[in-house]
Amino acid sequence: MSKRAYGIHLVALGFIMAVGLVGFGLSTGPPPGFTQAPGEGACTECHDSFGEETDRGPGELRLEHPARYELGQTLPITVRLEQVGQRRWGFQLTALATNTLEPAGEFVLTDPLHTQIVIGPTGRLYVQHTRAGTFAGQPDRAQWTLAWRAPEHDVGPVTFYATGNAADGDGTRLGDWIYSAESTIVPPSYPTATVRFPRGGETFRPGQPIVIHWTASQATSFDLLFFPRAGALPEPIASGLPAETRSFLWIVPDVPTESARLAVLAFNEVGFALAESNPFRIGSQSCGHSGDVNGDGRLDRQDLQLVLRILQGKAPPTPRADVNCDGIITAHDAIRLLEVLLGLRPL
Repeated sequence: MSKRAYGIHLVALGFIMAVGLVGFGLSTGPPPGFTQAPGEGACTECHDSFGEETDRGPGELRLEHPARYELGQTLPITVRLEQVGQRRWGFQLTALATNTLEPAGEFVLTDPLHTQIVIGPTGRLYVQHTRAGTFAGQPDRAQWTLAWRAPEHDVGPVTFYATGNAADGDGTRLGDWIYSAESTIVPPSYPTATVRFPRGGETFRPGQPIVIHWTASQATSFDLLFFPRAGALPEPIASGLPAETRSFLWIVPDVPTESARLAVLAFNEVGFALAESNPFRIGSQSCGHSGDVNGDGRLDRQDLQLVLRILQGKAPPTPRADVNCDGIITAHDAIRLLEVLLGLRPL
């Protein structure tokens, strides 16, 4: 199998296995071993209000860190968890050598009030929230900062596996949304890449031409991939782009979604690295909906109330409730209509 085919195979396999699920209602921190790293379990058998898959909600878990490590270097890591309306937060993170799945490096606490280190039964190290680190009552988002000291010898790429619990703060296992994330950092011999556009948060229309931009170092070629939604297998956009390439014209496909991503695979003679964009939306072909959900000729809060009643099952669906024209009626339609009513965005 070629290096490129092997890389794409691993990426596809990772998205089947690693868009996992972990929850932890324990305010003092979860038991070790629930990051959905290979060989680890999941906790959605407890936090199962929304099914057995993670990343089903409108929120997101993100890991932020440098793309490359030097041997023995200490690097900052930020864990960000967001979901509007939630009020208590938790996370767990581990670091494993990508090729061997052995623990890699060590965590350094920079905020011991909100984070702690625990050791799992297999010897894996985990950093996770403390009781104070649940930020009880804090609305919409939370973040934790820590550091990671790289190994003293080259172990190849290191993958961080993390899960987060965006809880409603009612003290029960119900009403909690579970998210997962993984991110890889590479040694000096490996290529790196960073997606610059899309930045995430944009809404594109089918057929719209956009230019994908990225930066990279030590890469000899690139592949571009499209992930229609969290957990979906990647669809190839381009393969074998030469080393000097840093942009590519892409025609947005007719795949309505709220959570699309683009990825750049950077290759060299040693290995490969994957860089992803943040999620963006693809709408449907213009459906001509005006936001007048109840058909009374006006756009007002009664239209928003009707969308909410439809979502609660208290009113029958109407095509006019598909405010964002993505072909389905979800909470995103209510949010989109609220943005219009508040004057934040035109319809």
